[in-house]
Amino acid sequence: MLKKFLAFLTTLTMVFAFVGCSGGESPETAVTNYLTAFQNLDLETIDKYTNDTSETTDTADDAISDLENEETGKAFVENLTFEILSSTEEGDTATVKVSITNVDMANAMSQAISEMIPLAFAGLSEEELEQKSTEAMISAIANNKDTTYTKEVDISLVKGENNWLIVPDNDLADAITGGLVSYAENINEAFS
Repeated sequence: MLKKFLAFLTTLTMVFAFVGCSGGESPETAVTNYLTAFQNLDLETIDKYTNDTSETTDTADDAISDLENEETGKAFVENLTFEILSSTEEGDTATVKVSITNVDMANAMSQAISEMIPLAFAGLSEEELEQKSTEAMISAIANNKDTTYTKEVDISLVKGENNWLIVPDNDLADAITGGLVSYAENINEAFS
């Protein structure tokens, strides 16, 4: 019994030593965990893999917090998929090229807005208007689920204290949101 216990202890020690020497997870694993967290609307994991010095972090956190546990948020990420294409690592930085696909949110948003405009003049209460707007957005996403937006993105990472951290930027946000960032920028330019 003692020999079995010592053999088990030795094996366990070797496993921990191997894991400790491996330098932790790879940049690809960090990106996979980060994007999977988006698919699950898991704000805690997204925060774990986000570089806190990024200016876009607070905005992304606010947007995810607004969508977390909401019907719209679930519909928004339901069709989000990704594929790691390549990876390079240089010291404390890395770049992972990823192909990200989601519903073409520009089409969905256009459809939802066309349904929401008449609602604004329908004399609904604020709560009713919010509910109808949510229903319109969910319906528009479902109606456009076969119209996808795919974007290849170079995701930048920096080595953190415990893991690789993603440096979010507009290209990444645009890919995750199915082109919604580009759509919003185009609308802003049209009204500028």
